[in-house]
Amino acid sequence: MVKRKSLDENEPECGKGIPFPIQTFLWRQTSAFLRPKLGKQYEASCVSFERVLVENKLHGLSPALSEAIQSISRWELVQAALPHVLHCTSILLSNRNKLGHQDKLGVAETKLLHTLHWMLLEAAQECNHEPSLGHGWSGGSSSSAFLQPVGNQGSSPGAPGSCSGSEDEHTRTKLFHKSMATVELFVFLFAPLIHRIKESDLTFRLASGLVIWQPMWEHRQPDIPAFTALIKPVRNIVTAKRNSPVNNQCSPCGSGNPGPMVSKRI
Repeated sequence: MVKRKSLDENEPECGKGIPFPIQTFLWRQTSAFLRPKLGKQYEASCVSFERVLVENKLHGLSPALSEAIQSISRWELVQAALPHVLHCTSILLSNRNKLGHQDKLGVAETKLLHTLHWMLLEAAQECNHEPSLGHGWSGGSSSSAFLQPVGNQGSSPGAPGSCSGSEDEHTRTKLFHKSMATVELFVFLFAPLIHRIKESDLTFRLASGLVIWQPMWEHRQPDIPAFTALIKPVRNIVTAKRNSPVNNQCSPCGSGNPGPMVSKRI
C-alpha cells in the first residue's frame, strides 16, 4: 500500500508548536490592552515586547520562559508574537485620543510601533542572518539593522553572512509564505485606523515605517516582502471512499431523486 506523504514531512518546522510558557507570556502582555479602561499596565507590555522581540534580551525572564524561547528559532517567536503585537498596536491607536497622545505619540506607543515596524520590515532579514535559524536562539541583535533597506541589509557581497539577490529573495519568500492570515489581520485592524498615524509621528526610530503607512494613506499596497512575498498554496488531500456491496444493494435503482451530476475530467 502506497503511503501518503504528510503535509509537514517536507517542512519539519511546521510540526512544532509554540511552547506553553511563550503562549502564556504573549497573552499576559496582550491582556493589559484588553481591559475596559487602559491603565498604566500596557506600558510595561510595550517595553517587554521591544526588549524580547527586537532587542533579543532574555535577561530577567523566568527560567521556564527563557528555556522555552531557546527551544525554538527566533523567527518562530516573531511569527507567534506578530498577531499579538498587531492587536495591541491597533488598540493603542484606537484609544490615542483618550490617552492624550493626539499630537505626539507617548513613549510606550513609540516602543510598540517601533516593534511592529521591526517585525514587518527587519525581522525576516535579521533572523535569516543568524547562524541558528531553525535551531534555537541566537543572542545579540544589530541595532543598526532597521536603518538599512530590507534588500540591502547585512554585509557587502562576499562578506560572511551575505547572500546573493536570488538567495535573499528565496529566503524571504520562504520566511513569509505562511503569513497570509497575518496580512489579512493587519488589513482588518489597521485599515480603519490608518489616519490615526500621522507623518509627523514617523521620525527618528519610526522613520522606517513610512514605507508601510505612506502607501496605505494613498490606498496602495505597501511594497515590502511581508505584503508581496509569494504564498505557498496548501494542499488539500481528498481521501477516496469505497462503496461496499451491501451499500450498493441497499440503494434503490432508478430512484426518482438522483444526486447531483458531477462532471469528471480526464
